[in-house]
Amino acid sequence: MSNSHDNHGHGSHGEGHGHYIIPDATIYKTLGALLVLTGITVGLSFVHLGTWNFVVGMLVAAMKAYLVASIFMNLSHDDKSNSVIFVSGFFFLAIFIGLTAPDFLFRGDIFTEGKQIMLPVKGVSQFKRPWEPTPEIVAHGKAIFMQQCVSCHGPEGKGDGPAAAALVPHPRNFTSADGWGNGRKPSQIFKTLKEGRPGTGMASFATIPAEDRWTLAHYVASLGPNVLKDTPEDLKAAGVDTSKDTLGDTEAPSIPITAAMKILDAETAKDGLKGNIKPGHDDLEGYGERVEARTFNPNL
Repeated sequence: MSNSHDNHGHGSHGEGHGHYIIPDATIYKTLGALLVLTGITVGLSFVHLGTWNFVVGMLVAAMKAYLVASIFMNLSHDDKSNSVIFVSGFFFLAIFIGLTAPDFLFRGDIFTEGKQIMLPVKGVSQFKRPWEPTPEIVAHGKAIFMQQCVSCHGPEGKGDGPAAAALVPHPRNFTSADGWGNGRKPSQIFKTLKEGRPGTGMASFATIPAEDRWTLAHYVASLGPNVLKDTPEDLKAAGVDTSKDTLGDTEAPSIPITAAMKILDAETAKDGLKGNIKPGHDDLEGYGERVEARTFNPNL
């Protein structure tokens, strides 16, 4: 191919304006540049540069967009008015970002009310001995259920919420005594709420206060037939000190099982132990501390 101008059919464009044909050499050079830039984008996923990963990624994306727009979309040889419109779009986008960014960055913490998203939320205790059901505790659990659980489990807990059709396996029917993975005692339901259920749509609710999880567990248990009661051993296994009236101000840190499995896979691959983990292996020394140190790392 070569540069040429087709002066037929000028129409309203005026004399001397035609169609520009991209030379083969330009096409090949542009394609090569796009491949190199794509390689840089892929390579960035293997390099940790902190916030610079985002900055460099956006610059590479902008360069690729410029090449496509100017060469393949022929913007560099198009009517200048179209170029002005194209550039103006970015100008108004910059104005939008400039007006909204200060509000987002400096308005203060209105989303989490000072609470750390990655850690279990702590609140002022509303109930004494929340592991022992009372009408008030069950009513509080019902209120949380209506906010957090209805979309999957339905308003009556039958597993028929609006989101249930898209979930495999189907959400738990709390009114049935069959098929409970962790059991249906309040302490066992509390465990499910804290850890979630891998392989299902049941996510961890470790980010809500433990007291609220207990009230929710009691309400869920009340939906089933022949409500089961916890033994002192059950409560001890759930981390409850029955000699006290409250759960205390802190709760042992935990993460959902799925997240813990990802950390385990990463650690074992790092140590060369994947598929060959044995109790007492020297390379597992201090493993618990390593996992705990990374438990609430927001970069995971």
